[in-house]
Amino acid sequence: MKVKYKHVMSPIRVGNHILKNRIIAAPVTLHSASNGEIYPTESAMNFFVQRAKEGAGLVVCAGVKVLPVVDDGEHANWSIYKHNAMNRLAELAERIHFYGAKASMELIGIFDDGYVASEGGLLMDGITPGREIPISEMMRYKEGYVHSAEMLMKLGYDGILLHFGHSIPIAQFLSPLTNKRTDQYGGSFENRVRYIVEILQAIREKVGNNMIIEIRMSADEFKKGGIDLEEGIKIAEVLQEYADIIQASCGMVTPDLMCRTHPCDFLPPNPNVYLAEAFKKSGRIKSYVTAIGAIGSLEDADEIIASGKADFVAICRALIADPKLITKSISGKEEDVVPCIKCMRCHDSTVYGHFFQCSVNPTIGIMQHLDSMIVPVTEKKKVAVIGGGPAGMYAALTASKRGHEVTLYEKTDSLGGALKFATKVDFKYSLAKFRDYLINQVKKSQIKVKLNNSVLPDDIKNEGYDAVIVAVGAKPLIPPIPGVEHSIFAINTYGIEDTLGDNVVIIGGGQVGCETGLHLARLGKTVTILEMCSEMAKDASKTHRDDILSEMNKEPNLIQITSAKCTEIHEGGVLYKKGNETFKLSADSVVLAAGMKPCTSEADAFMGTAPVYWVAGDCVKARTVETAIREGYFAGINI
Repeated sequence: MKVKYKHVMSPIRVGNHILKNRIIAAPVTLHSASNGEIYPTESAMNFFVQRAKEGAGLVVCAGVKVLPVVDDGEHANWSIYKHNAMNRLAELAERIHFYGAKASMELIGIFDDGYVASEGGLLMDGITPGREIPISEMMRYKEGYVHSAEMLMKLGYDGILLHFGHSIPIAQFLSPLTNKRTDQYGGSFENRVRYIVEILQAIREKVGNNMIIEIRMSADEFKKGGIDLEEGIKIAEVLQEYADIIQASCGMVTPDLMCRTHPCDFLPPNPNVYLAEAFKKSGRIKSYVTAIGAIGSLEDADEIIASGKADFVAICRALIADPKLITKSISGKEEDVVPCIKCMRCHDSTVYGHFFQCSVNPTIGIMQHLDSMIVPVTEKKKVAVIGGGPAGMYAALTASKRGHEVTLYEKTDSLGGALKFATKVDFKYSLAKFRDYLINQVKKSQIKVKLNNSVLPDDIKNEGYDAVIVAVGAKPLIPPIPGVEHSIFAINTYGIEDTLGDNVVIIGGGQVGCETGLHLARLGKTVTILEMCSEMAKDASKTHRDDILSEMNKEPNLIQITSAKCTEIHEGGVLYKKGNETFKLSADSVVLAAGMKPCTSEADAFMGTAPVYWVAGDCVKARTVETAIREGYFAGINI
């Protein structure tokens, strides 16, 4: 039998273990320790077990803190120091083994009490300065690493992952930029690697070849004075004596480099693979090398292994977007794989929020409860969905999969809604791919699609539908600015950029205004963004906002003016007020990005047209792709 993707799906021996393929399910910190108990919740266990069930060769769970944690219910990491936690951790490993995968655990060695490698280093937020950790505390953490590794081995784990990258506090020992110590752990290259070597050496002496030791490191920090690729190879050359697998990651956790540590669409696909390839080509790294960083398909993964660029691929976000990525791909159903849009909602929802979520997978976070939540279908129903945007398409697909007869009405000549613009922006290629995925799924389904159809409430009533789902979206908000008729809505600028002239003023510096401005600036236009608030892109999610601002700051022809209120628009430009002064800006075009207004009245008009009525997406409130998909799913699954 011919094996599809034979290179990435081929087995490999690592120490005393044989991995069934080259796919590492990279760790996700779910921040889901059980309140007061510091062990993985059932939802967290199900999440990692599913990765094994769906085909990963090595499943890395996250994570165990290497020192005891205070039992205050606030901690997100699991403890290896409590008996009830050990029971649950052992169970997790065994459940992963059930599917033929190997179980690994990330050891969380983030220093407490504001410690970093040396004065001048930054804490995990990449902004706040820390204080130099004393040697006595360093030794305590070292002992914690060794104890945790030994205990995990006894609990049945096959490996551990140690995160020594991204300039997190412990990784700062390795970098000449962040390690300014004057003792035996700072200064020279040998001194800077000393602490990490001591940790790895002590672990290896304790566990022998019975555990896979995997490390993540920044092969290049992309900061002047920091680790560059040549130094990264040199570090890996030293650490390989104790590490079986080395992940060639990069960057630092500073706001301007999040798009490097967690690649986004401001970078091309698979932007960090060349780092692993450089490790391999150097001929100096004998450990296995892992390529990591937004690898989203088995086709790409197989090419990486086949071409010798890496020995393993680590996949994280793509397995959140579609946990069945591997099994779908090897069975020839690649077009059914839900693409990750690299929005970082999964990251931000746990680090800065309270509930693990994904923009394109509405079941994440509630997956373990679905069997009890979903009411089985007892009769086939006739369902109308109004609106062919993301919420409408997802609602229609979900209802159709439930066995209902679904008709999808769209007033324009194509599906896509608010996602249509994505095909025209170079840094929205993953979102465009998701739009295409939804449209293709609708085409493959039994859904009857009616384009160019501005269906009326009476039409729905007369057709005798059992249920109606309304997802008619939102429309641009028009602020009460004199001369506003001389402006063009931001959403309408895509595809007609050449007609806007060379000098553009954008009213509104939220996410839409900033992304539109960045897009136009990259096309060579001089762009000025006027924002009433004191900061740009305040409505964007934390990490995406960092990425947007970082990219905007690279564009010399993109001018940002905050705390500025536009008071008038005329054919040749605008007037705006900042403080007590009024200023004039000339412009060939004025673009309006003042927010979106939900089509509430349009949605309300369909009330009473069918026995069951749902609304979903931006017609409820203008928000995000995530809320559109989630509400579309909720509507479809409840019919």
